[in-house]
Amino acid sequence: MNMLNALLRVQDRLTHFGFLLGGAALCGIVVAYWIEVVARYFFNAPTLWSSSVIAYCLCIAASLAMPELARRQGHIAITVLQEQMVGRVRRHYERVIALVAGAICLIAAWMLVSETLRQFSSGTTTAMGLSIPKFWISAFIGYGFVGTALYFLRRCLLPDSVEWPHDDIEQER
Repeated sequence: MNMLNALLRVQDRLTHFGFLLGGAALCGIVVAYWIEVVARYFFNAPTLWSSSVIAYCLCIAASLAMPELARRQGHIAITVLQEQMVGRVRRHYERVIALVAGAICLIAAWMLVSETLRQFSSGTTTAMGLSIPKFWISAFIGYGFVGTALYFLRRCLLPDSVEWPHDDIEQER
């Protein structure tokens, strides 16, 4: 169990680091947009690359943030039924939902990783102003779905390894 706990801590740290990199990608969007505005309106010389960089950074930022949101349960959820449940019933329901969500994310990850490998082997590039190999972007999306799937599966199979936001609420009741 010691090795498992170490692996879970590594996953948590890697996820948090990815989340910070996602924040840096958002900063990259701001910088690219600012450069475009200055170049276009002050120097009458719009850039050819800024819209591409903004699109790439947006995709990267969202993909890097996904696992952290799953870890903290910061994603959007409709919890009307869940909020009516208490104790073991609620915990069991949440674990089943986590299992289903994890399975769906794993299927999406499998499709994404397969496509990323195909893009890598075929040398496919993006069709934007700044053309780059597509697998560069697809790899981040695959990471996002794999990491998210792992957190949902942790919620189901190892529920004590992640925090449950309602734990504080139940203690207050």
